[in-house]
Amino acid sequence: MTPDVEAILIAVVFALQVGVLSFFTPYRRRRDYEFVVTSYPPTEYPRLYTVPKEAMDRRFALFGPMRLAVGVASIAVLTAGLLYARTPAQYGLWMICCLMAQILPTYLQMPWMLKTANRRRAMPPPSVRSVELRQWRIVDFVSPVRIMLGFTLQTVAMSCAVLVYRHQPRTLPLTVVCAAISTTLLLRMGYVLRGAVPLARTDPYMAEEDTFRTRKRRFALLFGGAGAFAILEVFIMLYSAHLLSFDYGYICAGLSIIFQLLALALVSAQSRDLRTLNFSVYRVESGAQAVR
Repeated sequence: MTPDVEAILIAVVFALQVGVLSFFTPYRRRRDYEFVVTSYPPTEYPRLYTVPKEAMDRRFALFGPMRLAVGVASIAVLTAGLLYARTPAQYGLWMICCLMAQILPTYLQMPWMLKTANRRRAMPPPSVRSVELRQWRIVDFVSPVRIMLGFTLQTVAMSCAVLVYRHQPRTLPLTVVCAAISTTLLLRMGYVLRGAVPLARTDPYMAEEDTFRTRKRRFALLFGGAGAFAILEVFIMLYSAHLLSFDYGYICAGLSIIFQLLALALVSAQSRDLRTLNFSVYRVESGAQAVR
């Protein structure tokens, strides 16, 4: 492949992808886990561990080498692409294949993470508890601007699906999927706006300020994510209808950057939570913690 601007961009993004997804973020997750276990051991903070420490150690022992192996293989593909890929588009496709392999361990861990979250929600509440009588509104957690952006952009995405289908009927499967996603998000946002905010209990022992921060992030993700996803939907539909034109290599680079930013945001949020979370409520000696 003859190096050009597109090929160089893909190589740079590919190298960053390998570094971020295969080495940096797994290292940060492992470091955060070791920080929690060392600073807040299970013997003193049993309520913090809904699954045994041994089970978590086995998970890291299984997926750590898998991520490392995928990272090493991705470096080989990165190098081979510079030498043997015929076009930047082919090189970009190789990068996306590696991206799928790099995020595979995360998807494989999802059932385990859901099981852990369910166990935390099912924990018996403290014996002494109080009831939060305040009726929360969505604006207590999310700014009106973000709410309007989420609704507006998803409405635009719905309208775009109709227009794209009328312009190019062969895009029917894609427009149906995008319209279904937009409808689901609009209904969900409308549900949380209809009155008092539905607040699911995620952790009966979590401190009040941490509970508020968790709920705020959840609703911010709903409306902010809806707006961001709407922009992505519109771009995909316009590209499929040939109303937008970009070289395939640039699209692959953009997709890789999105996943890298998402991974960095997630590990950054996790590290920030560990710096601010009130761990004292998980100690056996700390007594009962109020449930809101």
